[in-house]
Amino acid sequence: MTLSFVETYEPLPCDAATAWEKVCFYENVGATPPFFLRLVLPTPNLHDGCFQMIGDVSRCMYSDGGYLTKIITRLEHGRRVDFAITEQTIRYHRHVPLYGGYIEIVPGDDDRSFVRMVTRYENRLGAKTVTDLFVRRVIRAVHLFVIGDMRESLANAKATVTESEPNKLLETS
Repeated sequence: MTLSFVETYEPLPCDAATAWEKVCFYENVGATPPFFLRLVLPTPNLHDGCFQMIGDVSRCMYSDGGYLTKIITRLEHGRRVDFAITEQTIRYHRHVPLYGGYIEIVPGDDDRSFVRMVTRYENRLGAKTVTDLFVRRVIRAVHLFVIGDMRESLANAKATVTESEPNKLLETS
């Protein structure tokens, strides 16, 4: 078995502590995935569980009737959460099984931080060069969708604070 991984590293317009509050998984995003993701992947329907402590389990049912179960394997509060996929029956699970990954918040300068998302998988499809390009594109699209939700959540929180309590923004910096 040869595992591959996709890593996405993107800036966030806030400090690391604020970014950590917005960390979530694909199944936690409330927005509808973009057309490309809806076309190639089942969409999350029902989700239960959490990711607050090592050993926490979360399970998500998807639009294709399958599910994905994650367990938290490492947690550095405010910095990083690692997870393993323990069960999966979603579309493609026999051809491209997912094994887990992590989400990490990296502090930056000037009230800025970065998010690193990593997903580990195995490509069991033929023509590995061609199929790997596609699999990597899909996983990166998932990462960017989640990071986009984090950015939108940060913008909404900042707008709400600015509109309702202008001085609160200065207190949290």
